[in-house]
Amino acid sequence: MTERSDDYYVGRLIERSRLLIALSEEIPVETKLQTQPMLKQLEQALEGPPEEHDTDRVRAIYAALYGELADYADLEALLGALKNFVPYL
Repeated sequence: MTERSDDYYVGRLIERSRLLIALSEEIPVETKLQTQPMLKQLEQALEGPPEEHDTDRVRAIYAALYGELADYADLEALLGALKNFVPYL
């Protein structure tokens, strides 16, 4: 079994979130249009070694995403799972 890095899992969780938002019929188009760019910003903010992350920015983007998506159980679970791989969230 291949061991994967935390960065790998963070990327997969963000990609799954992006896909789920795009495909969901219950999420309003306005919410989709607001959250898709936020996911890209979060992905960019989490690039590179953790010690180089702007933790305040990452937390702010995460909080905004969570606020928009917490009503959707699958997305709440994916965002919650990010906390396992990004310890300062």
